[in-house]
Amino acid sequence: MTFDSILALTDFTTQSEHALDRAALLAGQHNASLRLMHFAEEPHRFFSDPVARLSQRARQLTRRHGIRAHALERNPVTLEDVVREGRNASLLVVGPLLQRRWKTFYRGTTLDQFVHESLCPVLVVKQAAERNYEQVLVAVDLSPRSRDLISYARQFASPSALQLFHAIDTIEESRLRSADVSFDAIRANRLGSRQQAKERLIQLTRTLGLSPSAMAFDVGNGDPAYQTALQQQATSAELVVVGKRRVSTLTRFFTGSVAQRLAKWAESDVLVVPFDGMPEPVPVMVSQG
Repeated sequence: MTFDSILALTDFTTQSEHALDRAALLAGQHNASLRLMHFAEEPHRFFSDPVARLSQRARQLTRRHGIRAHALERNPVTLEDVVREGRNASLLVVGPLLQRRWKTFYRGTTLDQFVHESLCPVLVVKQAAERNYEQVLVAVDLSPRSRDLISYARQFASPSALQLFHAIDTIEESRLRSADVSFDAIRANRLGSRQQAKERLIQLTRTLGLSPSAMAFDVGNGDPAYQTALQQQATSAELVVVGKRRVSTLTRFFTGSVAQRLAKWAESDVLVVPFDGMPEPVPVMVSQG
């Protein structure tokens, strides 16, 4: 999965302007075209002509970064308009849109809806874009899709700047506790699970043609979204990359997906990559020698 067309949203607030700057940096880095769209969760009365202001920002970004940027002259813009326009983009770049409307409360925040509905990867920008990403954390679930997720993350940083992270769900450990299994047995099971996960992470790097020593990796225990957010803080990663599967409406209402929660909890930028948009994984046999 590559990208040659970027769609970026702004309502001219500071955080959304960070999203435009990051989108422009990526457009220059990958020689991609950049389209700008004005999207506001609430109307701003002090902008009498947001389309004119958007066109001005497009010209500024074009001159500053030497890219192809242009504004989409459409106003007002709904969430559905953005999703529809995103079908023609390889990457959607947004700020942390955390508003929740009563009429669509069950669908979550605006960001939740973009993450759930978008068919292309969504980059949630939270920090000022001063340089290309130098430290990238990739949250993998060790499924066959993990290899494609890592390959996609490599477009944002060199392999030496990537760190793989897998969080082991503690459901099995909870079952052992409820069955009155001894503490030593639970501890041994936890250590065994961590070692097995690390071995699978090493195999993943080898299937990508990389030496395990060229890419850092770590394993945690607990809720994947929460543990990945903690790992991001511990490593000072500037970007977290996470895959997204479709979840039911009921699950979205009560917990949200791992990707949705991580997009809100992480302090860094978060790139959510829909597994639905990836090609079917090809089974890879890994040598045990």
